[in-house]
Amino acid sequence: MDALVLIGVFAVVLLSVLVVVLDRYLAAEAEARASAYLSTPLGQAARVQVHARPFLSQVLRGRYHRVEVTATDLQFGSLRGTTLHAHLTNAYLPVRDLLRRRAVELPVEHVHGDLVIPYRELARASRVPGLRFFYRDERLIVTARLPVPGLGQVAGVSGEAIATIGGEGGVSVRVRNLAVAGFTVPRIVLSQLVPELEFAVPLPPLPYGLRIEQLDPTDQGLRVSGSSHAVVFRANPAS
Repeated sequence: MDALVLIGVFAVVLLSVLVVVLDRYLAAEAEARASAYLSTPLGQAARVQVHARPFLSQVLRGRYHRVEVTATDLQFGSLRGTTLHAHLTNAYLPVRDLLRRRAVELPVEHVHGDLVIPYRELARASRVPGLRFFYRDERLIVTARLPVPGLGQVAGVSGEAIATIGGEGGVSVRVRNLAVAGFTVPRIVLSQLVPELEFAVPLPPLPYGLRIEQLDPTDQGLRVSGSSHAVVFRANPAS
């Protein structure tokens, strides 16, 4: 009887270990296969994490509730060094396609993503000489040196930069509360300087079909947030 109990305990332990090993293997395989689809639109490898454990139940259903994608140092149009952080909800990959590696597409119900543009790239896009951005007290401050009408010289100017969603999903930057360092300048003169600091950010279509919904300044750069629904990803044939 004792021998049978020991055998039973050993079998349970062995089965538990096998389940854990299988779970980890399937998790790694799911992340590797998902990466093949999710990296393609970015043009480089991305870090993919499939959340929630155990994975086995998700694998058997072929539906992954939460998938996280992170990619850094992206070339996004003319903008360099951008970062993408995306959350995917309900990604579908049947278990037979996962194990056989025959899947040709990865349907996803919902995607939310944040693209962070470094401030140095915003300054470069502005084409304003010496333009700089500073994130301070949850506000985005801009500084530059411009010829000031009436002063007959170049002076330092500063103000609060406001990023807005422009036509057709683009991004525009304007400045308010403009001031000239060391001088009291009439409002009418300041109004002439404002257009010098307004510019549009050249954004190509966002990856993953994201539509811009919100813009927020952060310590790292301008965060462009968007979402998309019913997206189908296809892997690079070479992957």
